[in-house]
Amino acid sequence: MTTLLGRLGVDIRQMRVLGRDGVVATDEFVVTVPGPVIDRTLPELLEEIQGVRVVSMEPTESDSGISGAIVSV
Repeated sequence: MTTLLGRLGVDIRQMRVLGRDGVVATDEFVVTVPGPVIDRTLPELLEEIQGVRVVSMEPTESDSGISGAIVSV
């Protein structure tokens, strides 16, 4: 998943493991995205990876004008 994010130009700012129950882990990524197209399609692109399901995505605002999001997978 991190390889795909890098290829899309997405900058991972922070990553946290939210939970793990044997086989399934829930991780949270705080990312900045390079543009509005990727911002709108990021969940769909991530879910093309086998075993990945986006639980939630919350857009964030910044003073710099860079689009950001908190993505839980």
